[in-house]
Amino acid sequence: MFIAGAIAALAGAAVSAYGAIQQGQQADQMGRYNAKLARLQAQGAQDAANADAETKRRQYDRVLAAQRARYGASGVTTEGSPLLVMLGSEEEAALDVARVQHGGAVAAQGLEAEAKLYRYQGAQARRASYLSATGSILSGVASAGGIYAQGGKKTPTTASTRTTPYGPVYTP
Repeated sequence: MFIAGAIAALAGAAVSAYGAIQQGQQADQMGRYNAKLARLQAQGAQDAANADAETKRRQYDRVLAAQRARYGASGVTTEGSPLLVMLGSEEEAALDVARVQHGGAVAAQGLEAEAKLYRYQGAQARRASYLSATGSILSGVASAGGIYAQGGKKTPTTASTRTTPYGPVYTP
């Protein structure tokens, strides 16, 4: 009977260890998947920002071309104040395009950092599962060893002794 108990303790430890490892591997796979999604979102954010910046650049090119055409049609030379207005408009357009690109880069960097965090969390969960599995195995081995060591020995039961006029009486 004691051998069956020891075997059961070892089997329980093995099942617990296997479950811990499986859970860690699933967490690692989930982390990798989430990291991949975050990287795709980062690329999407960067692509969207580049497209928005290109759209703004084209809009500003049309506005600036219309501005130059109006100046030319009105006979105003592009020197002095008109030149300063045109340069200011071009500068503002360039800043606006740069802001859009910067916003996309910041969003992409945040998503890349998130991807790294997901990968790290998955790897940590996998490592923790190995430690948990090792703990389960060691606990099971210790339990089985204790059961085996007790082997055929009867475990002492707590008994009480009372004294009667005929001598001591043990009650289990």
